[in-house]
This record gives sequence, structure tokens and C-alpha cells, in this order.
Amino acid sequence: MPRRISALVCLSAVALLAAGSVGFAAEVVKQDSEVAAEYKSEATQLLDKAAHHRKLAANYKSRTPPKGSGSYASVAQHCEKLAKYYEDAAKEAEAVSSELSKQ
Repeated sequence: MPRRISALVCLSAVALLAAGSVGFAAEVVKQDSEVAAEYKSEATQLLDKAAHHRKLAANYKSRTPPKGSGSYASVAQHCEKLAKYYEDAAKEAEAVSSELSKQ
């Protein structure tokens, strides 16, 4: 009789562990999809910022400097550099989102 009880307790414990891991796996998948959506959203925001900085660069390139010497070339270059950084960051965020979506 004690062997049967031990076997039953052991079998019950295994069943509970298996059920718990299935629930945990479902939670991990749910979390991955939520995180993937956050990265996708971040990629979109980063692309918007990149576009904004490209427009700023175009504006500064076409601007006439005030009296005296000087130009807006360095400011336009700064905006172009930021736009590239934002685009690169958006590509990274999109890649992470895609990888998490596969799982």
C-alpha cells in the first residue's frame, strides 16, 4: 500500500509540474509577442524621428545664412547623422521584433 501511495504522489507531482510548465510556456510566448509588439512600435517611432531629422537637414541645407560668414552646413550634417542613427536603431528594433515573433 505505501508503494502505491508513493507512486500516486509521485505521479501527481509529475502531472502538476507538467501542467505548470505548459502554463509557463504559454506565458513566455505571450510575453514574447507583447515584447515583439513593443519593439515594432519603437521601430515605427524611430523611423518617424529619422524622417523628421531628414526634413530638418533639408531645411537647413536650403537656408540662407544670416549676415556675415557662416552656414548651416554643420547643422544639416548633424541632422543627417541623427537620421542615420535613428534608421539604424529602427532596423535593430525591427530585427528583434521579427525574431521574437518567430518564437
